[in-house]
Parts: sequence; structure tokens; C-alpha cells
Amino acid sequence: MSTPYRIDLPDEHAARLSALATFRSTTPEQLLAEPAESLLGDGAALEAALSASQAEMAAGLDVPHEEVMDDMRLWAADLRTRHAAR
Repeated sequence: MSTPYRIDLPDEHAARLSALATFRSTTPEQLLAEPAESLLGDGAALEAALSASQAEMAAGLDVPHEEVMDDMRLWAADLRTRHAAR
């Protein structure tokens, strides 16, 4: 099942969309549906990740940014030291 939506585009955009649809042997509607599907799929994953992050923060499981960066600097320094010996 699908629901039609109506959007208003500037004439220039509508003309370019029609030209692209013709070039790709599809319709303007299908061209617009593809990124909408991608956006909504990514949106659900993003919302789930944000909810999980908020729950971790509420439980006190978060790590301050500066602490993470300090660890990354130490890790990078260790890598440089090990690779410099080669």
C-alpha cells in the first residue's frame, strides 16, 4: 500500500527532475521515493542508536569526551613508537 504525497518544487527543479527521470527511464515520483526510503530507514536506526545512548548515559555508563581523547592520544603515541622501531 502507498500514500501519495504532493510537493511543490520550483519550476527549475521540477524540470531537472523530469529530465533526470527520463534519462534514467523512470518517473519523478520513483526518483523521490528512493531517497525517502533511505532516509526513513536510516532514521529508524538513528533513533534506536540515540535511545540506546540515552539509556547508557542515564545509567552512568558514558565516558567523558576528553577521557576518550586522552586514551586515543596514548594509543596513537604507542603506535608511533612501535612503528618507528621497524
